[in-house]
Amino acid sequence: LLTNQSLFSASWEIDFWGKFRRQIESDKAKYLSTVAAYDDSLVTLIGDVATTYINIRTVQRQIAITQQNIELQKESFRIAQVRYQSGETSELDPSQAQTQLLQTQAQIPSLESSLRQLKNSLAVLIGQTPNTVDAIVKTGEIPEPPAKMVAGIPKDLLRRRPDVRQAGLNAAAKSALIGVQVANLLPAFSLSGTFGSSSSNIGAQQLIDIFNWQNAIVNAGGN
Repeated sequence: LLTNQSLFSASWEIDFWGKFRRQIESDKAKYLSTVAAYDDSLVTLIGDVATTYINIRTVQRQIAITQQNIELQKESFRIAQVRYQSGETSELDPSQAQTQLLQTQAQIPSLESSLRQLKNSLAVLIGQTPNTVDAIVKTGEIPEPPAKMVAGIPKDLLRRRPDVRQAGLNAAAKSALIGVQVANLLPAFSLSGTFGSSSSNIGAQQLIDIFNWQNAIVNAGGN
């Protein structure tokens, strides 16, 4: 005798008060909030890359101007020495020219160190090696701002900011959760049921054995 049974139960709750709808709204708002957070991080990254790039160009320009000043001050120092040697000026003039030259030359290592740090920062931001950054920023000028700047920020543009959009979506998600909690305080209507199947299988030899066993009982009773 073989018997197979498979049963399972299920329950359906009627969304009479909109609890599940509000939960879906909250989950959707949370998902869109994470997308807005990603966009906000991307905007921040782009801003950091742009700022670092402009700083690199600025320091490069400072180094170029400093080197030009060094060449001019070298010439001034040479002229001051010639005039001192010819007796036209005192020793103070070449001494001052030399001091100014040394001070200007001392600015180069500090500027070059700042430039290396900025290049390394840019390499980290864009996920490249410093050698690649050297090739990118090898030559170029400081980016110029637009000729005209728009005064004020339109409200539609403000709504498109990722951080503002994220804050609004977080508020929407919290608001939907309030509806879920209110629905939990109200009666719930649900349907439940059990589903399954069962089957039995008795072999021929087993039927004969059962029949013989029943006959034996009957005969024993008759005797």
